[in-house]
Order: sequence, then C-alpha cells, then structure tokens
Amino acid sequence: MGAGQSSDIAAAAEQLRGASSVAELLGLTAESFVGVLDAPACTISRVIGDLLVDLVQHRREGSSARLGHGYLISDYPLTRAVIEDREPKTVYAEDPDADAAEASLLAELGFDSLLMLPIEGEDTPWGLVEVYGNGRRFELTDVGVAQALAAEAGEVLRRLSRPAQ
Repeated sequence: MGAGQSSDIAAAAEQLRGASSVAELLGLTAESFVGVLDAPACTISRVIGDLLVDLVQHRREGSSARLGHGYLISDYPLTRAVIEDREPKTVYAEDPDADAAEASLLAELGFDSLLMLPIEGEDTPWGLVEVYGNGRRFELTDVGVAQALAAEAGEVLRRLSRPAQ
C-alpha cells in the first residue's frame, strides 16, 4: 500500500467516523470503496438469515440499480463463504476456475471482477460489501485496503447501532 493510498484510507475513515446514521454511514462507505479502490461501483447489502438485500450502491457513472433486490445466500457458495468465514474473496470472470454463479451475476451486472468482504456487526456479519471492477483483478493490496475500510465501517456501525444509554 502506497503513501497516497494510506492517506486516502485515513481520510475515508475520518469521514466514516463522522456519520450520524446507519444510512449515512452506508452511503459514505460505498462511496469510499469506489474512490479509494478506483472502482466503477460498490454495493452494500444486509445479511438477514439466508437473504442478502441490496441497501446502497455507489457508481462512478450512471444510476444505482437493483436496490432492494434480494439474493438467496445459499445460491452463491462463494458469497456464503465470505459471510460464514468472515474472509474476503475475489472473482475475476476470465479465470477458468471462477465461481460460475458469481461470474454469471457479474456478466449480468456488466462487470468482470469482484471483491467481496463482510461488514461486522456485534457478533455476526451485519452485511456484505461488493466492489466491482472492469478490466482488472483485485490484488492483495486492494484486499488489504478494503479490509481496513470495512473494519472502520463496522466499528462505526456498531457504535451507531447501540441503544442510547
């Protein structure tokens, strides 16, 4: 991770800490992932049992699509692994061993690469971040940057979700 990327992460983290609601936090988080990872789009979804519901999307160009759309987590084994194992995963559609379900969805959405990672709630994954790419693979440095942003977002989310004392 270069010095520029470190300062981008610090600035994004500071912005996330200033969020006063979960909705504001999610919007800022999606925007931060797009900016810091130089990605075309990011979607953040809520995990509800076996259902994943798209809550917010930030795109460099065009309008958000599919908000409120739900997916069965069990239909996407790699997504399930990210949520259950709490470990990030990447997909590049051109790889011969790319997860077929994820590659098919990427094609439908108009992207060729994906970085997925959880946002942690109090005791379980609260949601899923999906960062999309075109013409690139997400590398280990991208994963590290994404993990730092997701950790910050999770910390702020847990603070905002606690009942007032």
